[in-house]
Amino acid sequence: MYLDDLMRIEGIDDYYVWWYGVGIDADYINENGFKKEWLSVPKGADIENGRIYIILVGLNGRKAKYKHAIRLTGKKDKNLYSWEKVAIGLDKYTDRLVFKCSRKFSFYNSKACGKDFEVDYIRPIDENRTVDRFRDYESVDLTFDELKEVIDNEYSDYYNALTCIKAVYMIIDGNTGKQYIGSAYDNNESLWARWKSYAITYHGNNVQLKALVEENGEKYFHKFKYIILRVFPMSISNREIIDVESWYKDRFLTRSFGLNSN
Repeated sequence: MYLDDLMRIEGIDDYYVWWYGVGIDADYINENGFKKEWLSVPKGADIENGRIYIILVGLNGRKAKYKHAIRLTGKKDKNLYSWEKVAIGLDKYTDRLVFKCSRKFSFYNSKACGKDFEVDYIRPIDENRTVDRFRDYESVDLTFDELKEVIDNEYSDYYNALTCIKAVYMIIDGNTGKQYIGSAYDNNESLWARWKSYAITYHGNNVQLKALVEENGEKYFHKFKYIILRVFPMSISNREIIDVESWYKDRFLTRSFGLNSN
């Protein structure tokens, strides 16, 4: 099933795809549509015929999620247009319907690319959620059970926030108070990907955490906590993150008294 198929089911023939980059929805988009009253539309504007613009937001790689649909309602100058949100059937899947695309990211496309977006999966509804919604990076303070719930259910607020950053983070053993400093940086790895490895394996391939699993079993980790110390854009070099990670290890003495082996 492709986006173009879904548009035919909706009965929408005249549409364009507007594809924003990873994480950009936090700055430009809210539940009512766009935060800006006027939008810059580089091409394809068609006010008279009510052309629909399907708004997608990049996740990572060649994946994007459905956000909402709009139409243009007026023109301010050469490229600036007023807009209104349009209710369509896909709205019940906002932030949950994920597409994979055969082409690389493009800010703006014609409707021809609707055939390039194939439905990848639909995220579950958060109806049984117990974890508070993501507020900001500084406030992230998750127990192991909360982390696993977030990862297993791919909560969109956390997924959107953690897939677009690299980071230095701390894990605290709530049984002993010992700390582990880690980072997400290698091969463009996001913090989401790094923390997902802990939710699945408990140890994330760390030597001392592996030993704790072997000695105490998985239940031991229910008292663990996961917090973020510093965030970085995905474009930052590995060396810079490693240097900051090392600084935190020195600051908290996690090599001498914590869970860091190096």
